[in-house]
Amino acid sequence: MLVVDDEPLVRLNAVDMFEEMGFEVLEASDGASALRVLERRPEVALLFSDCRMPGMSGPELAQAVAERYPHVRIVLVSGYVNVQKLDWPLLPKPYDANSLRKVAGDIAPAN
Repeated sequence: MLVVDDEPLVRLNAVDMFEEMGFEVLEASDGASALRVLERRPEVALLFSDCRMPGMSGPELAQAVAERYPHVRIVLVSGYVNVQKLDWPLLPKPYDANSLRKVAGDIAPAN
């Protein structure tokens, strides 16, 4: 899976929680970096991205990923309540390990 968030501590928290569940987790700090990761690792099964990031927003990233990598499940996260209606599931911040377990759903852990 690929975790994308421009805030390093928030990103690290999500990465740690997914890794504790046994998943191989890649990370990126912005949309452009996330697309570069996917170019190298197109087998990624889940994109877990913040909505509000400088440059490319989470929904813009999600649209690009959906077009280029239709097999990737997309989940967006936001700490804001006034997020526009999205075409993908939205998880509110703060989230916990149980929420992330549900997000991962039927994706098999790496271990």
